[in-house]
Amino acid sequence: MYSILLILTLIIISGIIAYIGDLTGFRIGKKKISIFGWRPHRTAVFITILTGILISILTITVLSILSNDVRTALFGLDELRQRQYELTQEIKVRNTMLEDTRKELEEKTVELNKLEEEFQRLNKQIELQTAQLDSLLETRQKLTEERDSLQQEIVELQETVKALYSGISWLRSGDIIIDQGEEIAMTIIKGGIPEEQVEQELISLLNQANRKVLELGAEPDEKTGQILIISKREYDEVVQKIQQSDGELIVRLLAAMNVIRGEMVLANFAILENKLVFTENEIILVEEIPVINDAKEAENRLFSILRKVNLKAVQEGIIPEPRTSLVGTISAVNLFEMVRTIVQSETALQIKVIALDDTWTTGPLRVRMEAEKILH
Repeated sequence: MYSILLILTLIIISGIIAYIGDLTGFRIGKKKISIFGWRPHRTAVFITILTGILISILTITVLSILSNDVRTALFGLDELRQRQYELTQEIKVRNTMLEDTRKELEEKTVELNKLEEEFQRLNKQIELQTAQLDSLLETRQKLTEERDSLQQEIVELQETVKALYSGISWLRSGDIIIDQGEEIAMTIIKGGIPEEQVEQELISLLNQANRKVLELGAEPDEKTGQILIISKREYDEVVQKIQQSDGELIVRLLAAMNVIRGEMVLANFAILENKLVFTENEIILVEEIPVINDAKEAENRLFSILRKVNLKAVQEGIIPEPRTSLVGTISAVNLFEMVRTIVQSETALQIKVIALDDTWTTGPLRVRMEAEKILH
């Protein structure tokens, strides 16, 4: 609104000045007034020009007085240009700074991403180390329990050592009632049964062993009253092994050393899987015998064959009798008939040793012999 009023005012004033200038030029021309020695027409032209100059001066003056923008445009143009140049340079500097800031921001972003990755790695490492720490704590707990168990076993071993020294002192005057490795007692336990049932079976085995060693002449310790010394750790391992088994197990209690009459018995467990070794009517061994006319020689050859059968049976897993190392029996009638058949035969014979029954690990192995002539 202000600008419109200013323009209208300038138009009106310019019109008035132009009218006055024209009127003055007309009158001067009419009166034929001359200035500076000029002719009236030239003087009128000069007055008109002067009027136009006055209009311009007046217009500029009024605009300068009334408008700060006009005043700045007329008299502060160089300053504006200088200011514009300075602002342009400042913008360039700011743009440069902005670009540097942007690059720095990108670098910081990359660095931040690296730090984030490092943080994630360290966090995973901390989690892993925490898990390892838990595992180490659990291992320490197990080692502590094992240490306590070992301490208990040390006590038992110390008692065993005392018993061993006691046994050594008896060697000069005592007689051996149980040989080292001799079976004291044996039982068959089905695997996978509850722990309570396993322990009942083992206690029954130990009671059987106690009765046997007492009958043989062993005596309990005066302080503890124990007659059988067995490691608690070994006992626990046997219980665990039976529980974890799926088949039938033979649990044997063996003498760990020679036992002298009047002393305690140091024993340990032996566990075997009770498996079928030979089936009924299975041929265990076949061997050829040449023509033999002497009965004694024929008998010796048959005993040699039986020793081979015995060795094979032991290798297959049948438990031998500790004192004789034999695993089975043969009928005396069958043996006598085989001797007679060999002596009476005029040709070489093929001797077969055959299992009479299904024979398991526990034995015994019962066999018979059959002879067939070898035809050439």
